[in-house]
Amino acid sequence: MLINVLKNVGFDAVKPKGTFYAYVEAFKGAKGGAKFNSAEDCSEYLIKNSLISTVPWDDAGAFLRFSVTFEAKDEKEEAEIINEVGRRLSSLELSF
Repeated sequence: MLINVLKNVGFDAVKPKGTFYAYVEAFKGAKGGAKFNSAEDCSEYLIKNSLISTVPWDDAGAFLRFSVTFEAKDEKEEAEIINEVGRRLSSLELSF
């Protein structure tokens, strides 16, 4: 589900094999003309503007690690949480 949300927002996301997190290339900009030169800059922007925490990885290029850890009572609640992540990301109007 997370991979689909990331793809819908514009990330080139691929379902990982054997892990619960995904690395994607960092975005280059966001609404209002914000520009980013590193994954760390992108990660800081996400936490400040959408309360989404990622792990930046600039040592091998500009990548962000997304992982989703939460407790949902059922599949419906899980879908609602993932969809909220998508809404938050979409509202930032990221550019790649």
